[in-house]
Amino acid sequence: MNNIDLSGAKVLMVDDTPANIDVLRKVLSIEGYRLSFANSGEKALKILERAIPDLILLDVMMPGMDGFETCRHLKADEKTRDIPIIFITAKTDMEDLVEGFKAGAVDYIAKPFRQEEVCMRVRTHLQTRILMIQRESLLQNIRANEERFRLLSNWSPVGIFQVDNEGKLTYTNRKWHDILGVNDTEMLEGEWLNAAIHGEDRELVQQTWQNSLQSREGYALKFRLITASGNTRWVHVQTTPLFLGNQELNGFIGTIEDITEFKLNEQQMRNAKESAEAIARAKAEFLSGMTHELRTPLNAIIGYSEMLSEDVTGEGYGEDLEKITSASKYLLNLINNVLDLSKVEANRMTLYLEEFNIPLLIKEVVSTIQPLVKKNNNALDVSIDLTTQTMYADATKVRQILYNLLSNACKFTKEGTIILRVQAVQEEIEFVEFSVIDTGIGLTEEQLEKLFQKYAQADASIARDYGGTGLGLVLTQQFCNMMGGSVHVNSKHGAGSEFSIRLPRQVTKELHKD
Repeated sequence: MNNIDLSGAKVLMVDDTPANIDVLRKVLSIEGYRLSFANSGEKALKILERAIPDLILLDVMMPGMDGFETCRHLKADEKTRDIPIIFITAKTDMEDLVEGFKAGAVDYIAKPFRQEEVCMRVRTHLQTRILMIQRESLLQNIRANEERFRLLSNWSPVGIFQVDNEGKLTYTNRKWHDILGVNDTEMLEGEWLNAAIHGEDRELVQQTWQNSLQSREGYALKFRLITASGNTRWVHVQTTPLFLGNQELNGFIGTIEDITEFKLNEQQMRNAKESAEAIARAKAEFLSGMTHELRTPLNAIIGYSEMLSEDVTGEGYGEDLEKITSASKYLLNLINNVLDLSKVEANRMTLYLEEFNIPLLIKEVVSTIQPLVKKNNNALDVSIDLTTQTMYADATKVRQILYNLLSNACKFTKEGTIILRVQAVQEEIEFVEFSVIDTGIGLTEEQLEKLFQKYAQADASIARDYGGTGLGLVLTQQFCNMMGGSVHVNSKHGAGSEFSIRLPRQVTKELHKD
């Protein structure tokens, strides 16, 4: 209390004797109080109509309205009833003192004054007065906060509750009752809440509660409740511990959300996913059988056309047989791409990891792609910069990736240059980077956005003018992901493209990206 600043506190002194007023003024002015004076009870009441002091020093014996009557008037008025009044009197009989306290005084000072006593009593009651004002202000703030919390809680979109250390509910809001379908607050007591937990989830909820008590930490849990009407609802409960000033656990406050609809949607999505996977597997099996039936006659067509090309010498027939062979190989490649993509979608595509020689694989790819390079009068430049000549990966898929990129470069480049560059890249692990750079038609920003979409060309004119299905790049990206690699594209419309494939030198199954 000694820390309370009383400078500026307002004190009204009421006494009909000027000498007494003068003494009080000298004593109290030293304390820094704001002093006002009245020489009668009537004048005091008029002053109080204009300004309310923090304390009143009131003489008992005054002509007209004496101190007792003045005090009773003040205590009867709502505006002044809480002002502390100290009687100043020479009457120290017990009856007079009792009458003063009955009138509403909080203390008295006997005449003649003693300076220390006056200062101490005035200071004590001013401090008490200020503390009472502060207490009332705090109580009003608490009541306002409680009302604000009550309104927020009642209109909260989630249920709010509080439980003690025994798990007994001590507070629930309106939404909590709505979720559980409870109107009778008596149902909050006893074993009803435990009984409301779905039988299959009860052990989990109780164990989580015990763990939370022991760790003195909150928890988050999803489980089922049986509402008062018998319906099963999924809820998500989150709690936070409450501690007293001495860090003693004082229960938990938490929220409860009805997530039944979310759970139903989740189950529907799971069912849809399983159904889609089943369809994808069935499609892969169908395509596998169908492509087997298609590839057998196509391989025969390719084989016979190549044999005939060697034997036929008539003018014009060789060119026609070459077209038959080319068309058959294109169709066979298309069928293989469709089958591979369906396997990827059905999660049936597997990696066959082996160590192989990179320059030798590049040589095989270049030999295969040469007819396409020559078709549009392009030049192919190969650059290999490797300290280690081997890598451990799926050689077949690496070969197909390079063939897809080089065939695209040959298709979209005429009388230009195509570069195949192979180099080592050291990051957290060692990578081998395969880059295919061409001087072809290039791609716009809009075309780049659709580049790896299934069954989609960069735009309709591409398919019309150059052919293709768009599956090659999709498979390239999928194969790279399976081996823990990545695809990067840089392209400028009309100025060519660069496709870079970065694969780990040592591919493991852990690197497989779904």
